[in-house]
This record gives sequence, C-alpha cells and structure tokens, in this order.
Amino acid sequence: VTPFPSRQEAVADALRVDILRGRLGAGTRLDIDEIAARHGVSRTPVRDALKQLEAEGLVQVLPYRGVEVTSLSDDDLRELFAIRIALERLAVAQAALCITEAELDGLRRVLQRMDRLKSRDRSWITLNIAFHDGIHAATRWPRLIEMIRIQRTNVERYVRARAAELGTARQQAEHWALFEALARHDPEAAERIITSHLRQTMDALCSPPETGTSR
Repeated sequence: VTPFPSRQEAVADALRVDILRGRLGAGTRLDIDEIAARHGVSRTPVRDALKQLEAEGLVQVLPYRGVEVTSLSDDDLRELFAIRIALERLAVAQAALCITEAELDGLRRVLQRMDRLKSRDRSWITLNIAFHDGIHAATRWPRLIEMIRIQRTNVERYVRARAAELGTARQQAEHWALFEALARHDPEAAERIITSHLRQTMDALCSPPETGTSR
C-alpha cells in the first residue's frame, strides 16, 4: 500500500511541478502565507517544503527578499550538466552490467512509442523521462538515482521551456544507440553515448562560453 504523502511532501510536490512546468518562473517570489492558505496547511509544512526545494536548488532564500524560484545562468547550467554527466555515466555503465531482458523490453516499448510522435510535446517529454528512469532503475542504486533526479529536476524547466527548439530526431537516434549499448552490455559505449546526449542538450540551452575576455 502506497502511503499518503505528508503535508510537507504534498506542498513540495505541488510547488516542484509548478516550477518544472513554468507556472512559477525564475525569480518568482513565494509567499509562505499564500502557499499555506492555498494548500490548507499551516506555515510549518510550507517552510519545510521550501527547505526541501532549496536543497534541490529550485528555490533560494534571499536576505530581506524572502524566497524566490532560482534563476540559472549559463554558467550554472553548464555546472549542473557537468555534474549530471558524471552521475549519468556512472548510471549507464552500471545499468549495462546488470540490466535484464525484461527491463530491456520495457525500454524498447518506450522508444517505439516515442518513434510514433512527431514533435517534442508533453507526451514525448514524459516518455523521455520514463526511458531514462528505466535505465536508472536498472542500476539498483537508489542513492545514485536520487542524486540524478535532483540534478535533472533543476534543469528540466529550462529544457521544457525550449522543447520546440531541441527537436527529437537526433536525440531519438541517440536513445536507440544507448539502448543497443545496454543490450550488448557495453558500459564504455553507453558512457560515450550518454555524454554526447547530454552535452547536446547543454549546448542547445547555453550560449557559447566567452573566450579571450575577462569578466
């Protein structure tokens, strides 16, 4: 039986979804009393939820200004992607060693459904997350899975905001290449593919780094 979420978890989940889907944009002020009233809870679970989201990098507490949804600069995004690439390389290498035929069948079905979609809409994004979640689950390493979830959530709102620009063709080709590497139980190939896959997204979101000038 799945336990009901605590008040803190329910508020954190709702705010996280609002941030992820762009309903609460970067720089938006968050009023504790307003959030408490909207969710029918006291201030305490709201404060605890905001602390949780602060630990995930989604909100920040600013002196004399209260709580805001974090804004990520290009440098921030590059740092987060560098961390995520390191974690994802570890994940796909581990998954390649222990993924089962049943898990591979599940990933194949997800990719086949993605092949039938023509644009990077909400359905494609949901299936994309399911594909990567399936790989992470195959690691059997819950701590690593949670670390990746936090890093991905922080940048996903920027990915969603520019979904149309990112397209699907190249990413889907890399998904299938990654699937084949996992099916061959080839950790080195899986690491190379996930690195290219994530760097492509990072480069699409960030302007080219400045060279030859000082800030």
